[in-house]
Amino acid sequence: MFVGLASFSVFISNAALLITSLVFALQVVLIALRLAGEICKPDRSGRTLPTWQSGTPVFSIHVAIHSEPPAMVCQTLRTLLAQDWAEADYEIIVIDNNTADPALWQPVAEFCDGPRNINFIHRMGVGGAKAGALNIALSLTRPDATHIVTVDADYRVAPHFLSAAARALADTGADYVQFPQAYDLSSEIAPGVDADLEEYFRTAAQLADGAEAVLLTGTLCVISHPALLAIGGWSMATTTEDADTGVYLCRAGYTGHFISQVVGKGLLPLSLRGLEKQRYRWASGNLQTLLHHTALFATRRCGLSLPRRLAVLSQLTAWLNLSLLPAVILILCLLSGLGSLPIMLLSAATILLSLYDLGWRLIYRGIRDGLSTRHIASALASRLALTPVAALATLATLLGRRTGFAVTDKSPRTARRGHDISAHHVLPMVAALLALPTALHLGPLIGAATLALILPLPAALLTARHLHSYRRAVDCALQKDMP
Repeated sequence: MFVGLASFSVFISNAALLITSLVFALQVVLIALRLAGEICKPDRSGRTLPTWQSGTPVFSIHVAIHSEPPAMVCQTLRTLLAQDWAEADYEIIVIDNNTADPALWQPVAEFCDGPRNINFIHRMGVGGAKAGALNIALSLTRPDATHIVTVDADYRVAPHFLSAAARALADTGADYVQFPQAYDLSSEIAPGVDADLEEYFRTAAQLADGAEAVLLTGTLCVISHPALLAIGGWSMATTTEDADTGVYLCRAGYTGHFISQVVGKGLLPLSLRGLEKQRYRWASGNLQTLLHHTALFATRRCGLSLPRRLAVLSQLTAWLNLSLLPAVILILCLLSGLGSLPIMLLSAATILLSLYDLGWRLIYRGIRDGLSTRHIASALASRLALTPVAALATLATLLGRRTGFAVTDKSPRTARRGHDISAHHVLPMVAALLALPTALHLGPLIGAATLALILPLPAALLTARHLHSYRRAVDCALQKDMP
């Protein structure tokens, strides 16, 4: 019996060492690949732009909605109708999918009855979530449309949006362009959350622009109509249909550029729980996309140069976090007293590497753009608050778990109230506090990693407070805009 227990203990110890070694190696590889992406920039000197097709672009704007506040959707449509672009050269298709409550979709349908260039469709039983809805809109697009434009239901675009899109397409010769996501009222009330989300566009998207391999982010993207049809429309294989479709466009040889001009602003998630659902979907969906396109990195026949592969990889891994298993192993070793020192050191090193990976990009971007120390600290708090859910999403996806598409609630009246502090914030802090005396005794590396596990809870409290204030401000703003 004792021999069996000893053998089992050795097996567990070896398994833990193997897992921590693999995760540590993966974390090092991810950081190295991101750095390589910055170093291996493509040489575009002497490159000639593709010949721009003659004539004025004809845009088909697709707005997919599901159980959205009708006043918010109508305000978005008003901004689309106010474009400084010839009415004959663009259309708006509003596709409401699977909204059971007529009180939510009928006011939008009535609004769309007036303008001639709006087509409203209400469908039930739509599969594939947002991608399925966008594919319906794609099938109803006017035949002479040169480009498809996607706009989220909460985005108010500038009057020059379509003009800016036409200019960007002509200047770059790209098959598709992606404008940055931006948010109303965020820089004043929730600057940390705003900076956390903006960092993706300031780093990963700008890097990918140099390789002409920008992935789509779901809203404010402008895509060649023939190119989108050529790849079969919007991909429904993952929960981030935008990123997956972007990879298909890259693999088919189409070029995409990031245009760092703010042409529209939407709403942040109105609660920490909503922000967590969004981050879970981004981390899980992008990892699904990465696994779905394994050949992108496993073979040379995928049609992408090394800089383009690195650019795609940098974007797909931007929200991943590999710290869950090392954190669990470290805490169990410290509390049980059974783990070996090499296992704990490897686990601690992986946790700190993960902390460095999520922190250095925000700090570098903040210093580069002249953000205040308080602003950078708030951004770090937002990223830390979302670390547990990003780590859960990463591990769950690696284990094959799939979740459905979760729509971010943009209604201040129905968004979850309170701080939304979950067990995945509280349990790591409690466990880390219990293990801290032992960790500090074992040296600075293990002690620092254990202290790092305490950080998500206070970061979540701060971020939730900012989002609570933001929700109140949005509620007031929407009330003023209501007719």
